[in-house]
Amino acid sequence: MRVATSTNIISSHRERKRVPMIEFISFLSQHKFNVLDLNFCEMMNPTSVLLTDKWVEYVETLKNLRQKYQLIYNQAHAPYTHDLFALNDEDFANLDFQIKRSIEMAALLNIPYIVLHAATDYEKDSLESNIKWLTPYVELATKMGTGLALENLAYDKKGRKEYCADMEEIVELIEKINAPNVVACYDFGHANLMGSNHRENILTLGKHLKCLHVADNKGLKDEHLMPFHGTVPWEECMKALSDIDYEGDFTYEIMFFSENLPKEVHPSFLEHAYDVASFLVALFNSLGGR
Repeated sequence: MRVATSTNIISSHRERKRVPMIEFISFLSQHKFNVLDLNFCEMMNPTSVLLTDKWVEYVETLKNLRQKYQLIYNQAHAPYTHDLFALNDEDFANLDFQIKRSIEMAALLNIPYIVLHAATDYEKDSLESNIKWLTPYVELATKMGTGLALENLAYDKKGRKEYCADMEEIVELIEKINAPNVVACYDFGHANLMGSNHRENILTLGKHLKCLHVADNKGLKDEHLMPFHGTVPWEECMKALSDIDYEGDFTYEIMFFSENLPKEVHPSFLEHAYDVASFLVALFNSLGGR
């Protein structure tokens, strides 16, 4: 298990919001974070260069940064929305465009998995609706040599429980799609909001679990805190990951924990974050993990 982080770990701060990842990837590398989850959710910013014809140049910059700093891009995150099936045609088409571009970028960068949110159909059967919606993305990812990691969810903005908040739903969806490049991503923060038993969740996902979103909260809102600042039982979780022979990475998604920090303390924050992750990875290894 390698220590990794989403590039969103310091993508937002007091002086400037929505900083493109290419502006600080080298800074992450200088503070030990060399395994990176590329946050393609940058496309959710309507002014993002990734929405323009210059996206190819952006990908080339990411390639150059990888080579220069000896980085590994272990996964990526596609744009998402809540209440997908209630979107108007234009918004639905925009999201479709962004997800397809995410898949294409991941393929060009040899990223094995793009994390994707399933969607909740409040009018019809969510399983069947998701199979229909996801199938073109599975086909595109397969053609281009990458994969999709479906993430467990929690509640939507109206407080409704979302499809794939239960691990059994993710497993059923993955097994119905029945493609070797469709796997699961476990988001500890989302699961904690559901009051879930993390050990049971991880054991349920089992062989399907290939990616993590590591974040903590106090069970009330999705705070994206560093481990040990919320109520996730991290020692128990590391044991569960070891028990299923988890072979993926320990990938932070703790952007809200740092968003109000001045730039001057980013170095010490990253060093502490890396130390906390290293502690938990060492615990995982001591339990027989890989």
